Amino acid sequence: MDSGGGVGEVSVHGYSVGVYDMTDPVAARRAAIAAEKERLARARERRSREPAGANGFAQRKWRWLGVNGGEAVEAVLAMLRDIVEVSALTADQRDTLSRAVGGTPDREALLPAVRAGLSALKPEDVLGHLRALWAAEVRWLNAPGSERCRILCSTAPGLELVGTRSRVVSGGPAFSLFVTAATRGAIPVPNTVLTQVLPWAPLSVLDDLVDHGGLMAEDEPWQARDGNEALYLRARLAPKSVDLHEAERLGWHSMLRRRAFLAGETIVRQEPEDVWDLLYDVVRDLQLPSLDALDAALPRAQQIELRDLRSGAFVGQWDGETVRDEGLWKLMAALWRPTAPVDPRRSDFYALVALNRAYDLLRTGDLEEARRQAESFVRERTNGPSLPTGLMDEAYTIAAYLTAVTSTDVENDRAAREQLALAETYAQKAAANGDPVAERNLAHVRTWKGTTKNKRGEMANPFLELGLHHGAQGWDRHCRDLFRQYEHEGDQAAQARLNRAEGRIHDAERHEAGYDVFFQVPLDRARYELPDAVPRRLVPPLEPMSRRTALTSGADLESIRALAAVELLDDFRSTAPHLDRHGPTR
Repeated sequence: MDSGGGVGEVSVHGYSVGVYDMTDPVAARRAAIAAEKERLARARERRSREPAGANGFAQRKWRWLGVNGGEAVEAVLAMLRDIVEVSALTADQRDTLSRAVGGTPDREALLPAVRAGLSALKPEDVLGHLRALWAAEVRWLNAPGSERCRILCSTAPGLELVGTRSRVVSGGPAFSLFVTAATRGAIPVPNTVLTQVLPWAPLSVLDDLVDHGGLMAEDEPWQARDGNEALYLRARLAPKSVDLHEAERLGWHSMLRRRAFLAGETIVRQEPEDVWDLLYDVVRDLQLPSLDALDAALPRAQQIELRDLRSGAFVGQWDGETVRDEGLWKLMAALWRPTAPVDPRRSDFYALVALNRAYDLLRTGDLEEARRQAESFVRERTNGPSLPTGLMDEAYTIAAYLTAVTSTDVENDRAAREQLALAETYAQKAAANGDPVAERNLAHVRTWKGTTKNKRGEMANPFLELGLHHGAQGWDRHCRDLFRQYEHEGDQAAQARLNRAEGRIHDAERHEAGYDVFFQVPLDRARYELPDAVPRRLVPPLEPMSRRTALTSGADLESIRALAAVELLDDFRSTAPHLDRHGPTR
């Protein structure tokens, strides 16, 4: 305003009027009248744009039914127009709805008619109308229904529900499933309604329940599904019930690889290598550098077993269950390097280790230690378990060979003959079961015993002297390699022994009897082999098949939400809540 009282324009309650001098009381009154006229004109213009039924008089009628404000009335009228022509309505219900659309809602009869009309709509249409009513703050549901409606109409129900999961979320089957789907399984479906949702729930929601322990094998959800879905749920919850053909149908590779390993089949390697590749490498092929990788790949229980096995190898001590698992024997023997004779009567495993130790010492030339180990078998005992006949025959054969061969080292012929007599005793026991090789060995010992010392000749088996198995192929190439080695080392004595052994083999090859002219150890090499079995204690248990479904889609969630909205119709009030009919309109 001009301080000099000149012509100006002022705003009265938001309306602009021209005045001459606001210090003049007459001018001020005229300005106020003009401002009121302009306000009334604008109000008339606004009312003229409002649809019929949304005026103040109509809003006061609707307030009796808990509908407060123009937006709420419009939401209700839109719903009424959608359901008034539903064929499932009775004549009275249709008349009630028509009168409400016309601006005369019946407080007593309207809500039951609305519920009947909504019940005939598609679930997605019901959801749309309930969302509109909720947004307009029309509360035509009872208290529990209003709480469920609030959750259904929330834009992020999962976050909201997880934050209040201590409260029991109750409701119908569809609502319970919606809560589960919205929280990705964090809130399970109550057992009381579980069987009702299993036939139609999206598979991804069932996977959510499985992941959170809300669906168990005892629930047998596969009974409610068909075909591949039923098989998939069995693989997820009851993997042991899935047979080989079903696993192939599912393409369940981890189970197929496990079964192949347990069956002793050669498995196809994959990249990156998995626990089955590593088990095969370590237990079957004895690739000890892969032990740490296997340790990292095994589940905790089997990891502990492997670590106990490795620690036991330092002293050759394992618990009874481990020793009884024949599939572990190869690995245990590979890890254990005994430095003293092994007691073969502790178990069949220790007997095999002791027999192999005696034979390995024999081939490496440590005849004294080999003899000590062999004596652990043949020593007379009054107690302890008996050993398998085959192993004892092999032990007696080694003892006979060592006793005979070392007889040349004694001081006089009498002692040598006594030692050969002991070798004959061992050889007789080895041949007691009629093995032809053992009988031939016995004949060799008897011949040596009956021959004077000067005429006995070489008794040692040249193959064993060379560190080879009896009759080994490629022995001549091995001899050339050894000769070059001894030549490099300047060991002429070793070269001479090598030449003698090589010459004896050549002579035997020209002999009619061939290599049978030598005392043969072992009788049967197969008896020295450790079992090629599956290591039961290191095999991980069959785990349920991994989830194959993606997270529940928005479309599936909306479908469940719509079905849950239909359930809310059971919570519809029969009479509307009362609001102050004289309250201000919106």
